[in-house]
Amino acid sequence: MKAFQSFVLSIPYLFLKKIPYAWVFVIALWTWPPVISGIFLGIILLGLWFMVLQQKAWEAEIAREYRVLHRDQPRAPLLFQVRNFVLVCLGSALIGWIAGGRLGLSSIQWTLLFIGVMLLYKDALLFGAGTVYLVTNKGIAIRYIPGHVDYRLFFGYDEIRNIEKIASVKKPPVSWSILTPQRKITGGLLLKPKKLDGFSKLIYEAVLCPVDTEGFIKHMPPSIVVREPVSR
Repeated sequence: MKAFQSFVLSIPYLFLKKIPYAWVFVIALWTWPPVISGIFLGIILLGLWFMVLQQKAWEAEIAREYRVLHRDQPRAPLLFQVRNFVLVCLGSALIGWIAGGRLGLSSIQWTLLFIGVMLLYKDALLFGAGTVYLVTNKGIAIRYIPGHVDYRLFFGYDEIRNIEKIASVKKPPVSWSILTPQRKITGGLLLKPKKLDGFSKLIYEAVLCPVDTEGFIKHMPPSIVVREPVSR
């Protein structure tokens, strides 16, 4: 099982995000024998399954190395997701109505083609970036998927100077790396590094927005000072 999980994690997420392009062939060839479209649909389902497996494999890998104390998976607001889904459906229907009959595709085919491509390829934009936080006994593990690349991060407690609660943010500083489903921040936690040059070349200060903020903070070690909310 460990070898299989390592294999799954070794697959570039960027490669898996190319698989949704097969949806074009599912729709374009659906007038052929069902087996043709079925093959491409099977490829898509396989790609989506591997995306799910990658998440499970990453969490299993973290659990092997550390003791996981708390898991948090924030998501974009439901209203935001529903609104975007409706807009995609309406926009695709309009395009389908305009393009109906072109390239041998009916209005319904054009509509389904654009809906499928948008939902499969632009999912992070429409429904929020995939985000999972794992609080462990040694640090905070994060898997963040803002688009076609997944970031697997780990902030050790020995790297964190303190954590600052954020009440509201009107304009985030450029020094912040926002590791949340949405760029809009209505509340969260700001991780500040001990090093003057930040956690890494790409991350100076990190913003997290856990669903259960108090549960998240409760598992922080005594060495990590948590400051009260600051409006910005």
